[in-house]
Amino acid sequence: MEKQKFYITTPIYYPSDKLHIGHTYCTVATDAIARYKRLQGYDVMFLTGTDEHGQKNELKAEAEGVTPKEFVDRVAGIIKGQFDLMNVSYDHFIRTTDDYHEEQVKKIFKYLYDKGDIYKGAYEGLYCTPCESFWTDGKCPDCGREVHPAKEEAYFFKMSKYAQRLIDHINAHPEFIQPVARKNEMMNNFLLPGLQDLCVSRTSFTWGIPVDFDPKHVVYV
Repeated sequence: MEKQKFYITTPIYYPSDKLHIGHTYCTVATDAIARYKRLQGYDVMFLTGTDEHGQKNELKAEAEGVTPKEFVDRVAGIIKGQFDLMNVSYDHFIRTTDDYHEEQVKKIFKYLYDKGDIYKGAYEGLYCTPCESFWTDGKCPDCGREVHPAKEEAYFFKMSKYAQRLIDHINAHPEFIQPVARKNEMMNNFLLPGLQDLCVSRTSFTWGIPVDFDPKHVVYV
């Protein structure tokens, strides 16, 4: 009889520096679940890896006098070495700079653009460079740093188009997001107030996956 499949992933970590104990906790917890599922007889795919593009890494590399690829190669190597030292039983360590990953991102981006799910617009607001995020006012809620006015041409993914389908699915399958507190957070803070479209390209830096049909843009998520 064919084994049931079970897929699990850690966050794909951002290699702007060495990881800390919080990353270790998350990885060990994921590893424990993967090992448990294998013991139960599942065909397990356990993924971890590094999400390597973006302005923060470009600036870090510049400060060190190396290319962004040289910078992320070094840090990703350290992270993978730490996981191997911990005997983490991952099945694949993905790097978003891997050639096959970049090619698939280009294909998916073009496919979504052609079907109208990605469109060009402009992002305007207060920007936190270290967190690579726009915010509405005040300081960055993630890192506490000052934010600065910024406007940038960008491509957006129409998440708003799928909001009602998500709401209907979660209402029909309340176990879909667990625990209940996280389901309530997703519904009350994001979906019910109105899901916002997601910025998926940038023009203010070059360390990303180029958009084939508009090369001044790079994909960074």
